[in-house]
Amino acid sequence: MPAVSPQIAGAGGIFIDDIVQPDGMTYMGVLGGGVVHAMMGAAIWGTRPGLIALAGYDLPPAIRLHLQQNLDLQGLHYLNIPQIRAWQIFEHDGTRRELYRVTDTIPFIRGAQPEHLPAAYAQTQGFYLLQNFADIANWRDHLPDKTILWEPAQQIMTAANKSHFQATLRDCKIDIVSPNLTEAQAIYGRQNSAALLDSMLHDGAQIVAIRMGEHGSIVGNQQGEKYTIPATHIDQVVDQTGAGNTYCGAFLSAIVQENTLLEAGIKAAVAASYCLEHIGVVDPTHISPEARDIRYQATLKRIQT
Repeated sequence: MPAVSPQIAGAGGIFIDDIVQPDGMTYMGVLGGGVVHAMMGAAIWGTRPGLIALAGYDLPPAIRLHLQQNLDLQGLHYLNIPQIRAWQIFEHDGTRRELYRVTDTIPFIRGAQPEHLPAAYAQTQGFYLLQNFADIANWRDHLPDKTILWEPAQQIMTAANKSHFQATLRDCKIDIVSPNLTEAQAIYGRQNSAALLDSMLHDGAQIVAIRMGEHGSIVGNQQGEKYTIPATHIDQVVDQTGAGNTYCGAFLSAIVQENTLLEAGIKAAVAASYCLEHIGVVDPTHISPEARDIRYQATLKRIQT
């Protein structure tokens, strides 16, 4: 029986973090990686996304099992180098130092590329891509008719790259682009969020979702829809790492499933809220659909009032 293509998939690398909090609390062997956060965000809403990712030969079996519970792993590729692992040391002022514990890091940082795309994903409709300029162009060439959500790599979001960013939106026909507010301002200058959204739509993006942390997000499309989505309320933020990726995965999944722009923005906000409550990647198996839907309705109500 032929393998079934997942509705969406994401490409990147699997990371393992050893986290040291300011109070000395440590969390060892924490699963991470932008693509993993993103696909788990999509899985919160009942889909089973595909993971196109690079892993080291010594990826712990427990990590693979955790991934396999929620994601399709036909696109998982093992490299003949140790699994990337890093100390993440947080200070009281919120700053973080990252110290890699392995020598070979570049393959994981760049992540999976089109040559790693499994044939079984031929019918996959949407792809989450956390990529630089050259690699997103390469992916678009290989996926000309697919829905792409591009989360630009943080290091390329600088004022010097404005023209390159604009050209990528135009020439690569980006369906959805989702930078955070700081990254968007680095490209276009310190405009407000609505003006930044309009700038990216003007430059060719079909849908824009700007993530603004505790201030929520703003989403808009070429049809003139625009919504400011509040951050979903939670009692305590435990770890902000990966919340933006989680947002993107849920947003892409909703768009591919033909949800409205507003519905997609709310689902993304809800997914991000669960990530904020956990150290590392959220586990969708621990989230009840009833509790998830309560958060959705509470967030929707804040928009309507």
